[in-house]
Amino acid sequence: MSEYSNVFSGPNYEGMIVKNILENNGVEVFEVSALMASIEPWAVTAGGANPLTLQVNHVDFEKAAAIVAAYENGDYALEDPS
Repeated sequence: MSEYSNVFSGPNYEGMIVKNILENNGVEVFEVSALMASIEPWAVTAGGANPLTLQVNHVDFEKAAAIVAAYENGDYALEDPS
């Protein structure tokens, strides 16, 4: 049985971005409360803050954490065409 670790918590739309980045880098991602986070986020967490949590297998955690940190630092931002 695998163990999973939380790697990201945030709004539903941002969680989907992070999930796609992780999956594109070969990391399998599991969404916690994904349906409720999109329908009724205030029912998942107090005030609806950070309703979506992404989990990864513990063996992928360090790789995933580095990818999430890079995302949060803007490394995956779209370039300004001007």
